[in-house]
Amino acid sequence: MLLTGWGDANDNSNVHSKDTLEGGRFLNHPGMVTRFTDAIRTETAQLREWGVEFDTDENGKPVVAKIPGHSYARHLHGRNWNGRDLVLPIKQKAIEAGVRFMEKIFVASLIVTDNQICGVTAISKDGKFVAIETKTVVLATGGFGQVFLNTNNAPGITGDGQALAFQAGAALQDMEFVQFYPTALGRRGSRILLYEQILVQEGVVLRNSGGEDILLKNGFHTSADINRDQLARLIIKEILEDTNSNGPVVMDLTQLSEEKANSFSMLIPSQWFKGTKRFQVAPTTHFCMGGVVVDDNGETSCSGLFAAGEVTAGAHGANRLGGNALAEVFSMGGLVGRAAADKALSLDCIAGFDKVAQKERIFFETLFQGQGGQPKRLIKDLKETMWFNAGVVRDKSSLETAAKTLTDQKDIPVSVLTSSDLIQYLEFRNMRIVAEIICRSAIERNESRGAHFRKDFPEENNEEWQKNIRVHKTDAGMTLERVSVAG
Repeated sequence: MLLTGWGDANDNSNVHSKDTLEGGRFLNHPGMVTRFTDAIRTETAQLREWGVEFDTDENGKPVVAKIPGHSYARHLHGRNWNGRDLVLPIKQKAIEAGVRFMEKIFVASLIVTDNQICGVTAISKDGKFVAIETKTVVLATGGFGQVFLNTNNAPGITGDGQALAFQAGAALQDMEFVQFYPTALGRRGSRILLYEQILVQEGVVLRNSGGEDILLKNGFHTSADINRDQLARLIIKEILEDTNSNGPVVMDLTQLSEEKANSFSMLIPSQWFKGTKRFQVAPTTHFCMGGVVVDDNGETSCSGLFAAGEVTAGAHGANRLGGNALAEVFSMGGLVGRAAADKALSLDCIAGFDKVAQKERIFFETLFQGQGGQPKRLIKDLKETMWFNAGVVRDKSSLETAAKTLTDQKDIPVSVLTSSDLIQYLEFRNMRIVAEIICRSAIERNESRGAHFRKDFPEENNEEWQKNIRVHKTDAGMTLERVSVAG
């Protein structure tokens, strides 16, 4: 979470915007960047009014930290350093305001008539078909980290919003840009170990299986000299080059003092205090810069369909600076929510929704059949394909291998016997669409930029590639186009 200007009087939204554009390698939508960097100060103040408690010093002022890529200290965190610090007070405020929640349902499709949203269909956890007529819809489904084998994203972050929007006719953009956080615990990286705060501490070192300091080995004197995507590639390189069957990289906290550890105990694994001083780390899929194309109000090309947060493209360009995710979510969430509400007040419901929804229900019933692969297995195969062929390090050959595998999966019969199978199948269908778009976009971009690294094109090429790649659904399938960065 960011609060521009609290840590230094010279900081302001213009500086924050400049940092963000530089971090995104100038593929960001400048107007969106301006909007969220302008709005975050007001949104942060409102969050505090709603009961969100940020960590404070002895004088009651929020603790503000400086993290890589930002010119000034502007990074806030919750009192307990976890998402509940933010989510629970906001949910309680929503309940008090009269917001109704429908939980444990899977949105299966967006109903669109004459390029205008008119509702959604969904499947509940117990298998009931749900149809909801509406004038506007806001997608806030997050990214698609679960498309990859290694991720710290929650289980449901599978790109459903991106796939739903694409199927409804909205364009996607920048889908080749996926941020891999460099240091997550274990071989699968399910929990992030915040290197920005930990690796700067005296005595903390990243070591390969031979005990070498991998930063010094590769010409980096401090962790401040290397950004997230560079460090992720460096760790993958060390793992793959290890002669001991891909031996681990470890974050060595042996020399970290007890006093220093206690000062940020919520950031380091609890096992450190029980005697474990070395922790295996590996890159993990963390954030997705690409998503749905929206205008300045967060509306897609489909009238009444809005989107906000990680599901959208534009705010982060080729790479996201630390702290900017929540800054964008809260700023754009407020702006887009108000725009969607205003539009809903100006529209009438479209006739014929019930008839279209009934067709959707009948279609879902046809998916029940006993022959074919298990959805769970297909999802695992997809995740492995993406991690090993379209992950941290890519090239044309590996990406084409992944794209072919994904195309072949499209025609595989799937066994659907229960409502749980149906939801998993629909989730797999969305993941396959998103994964194919990632691969085709990454094949198209013959350069390395931000979080997208092509080992066959390792340099950034501004002359040819200071452009966004946009993907449309057409009668012929997926169509890619290069577009100039928005003014």
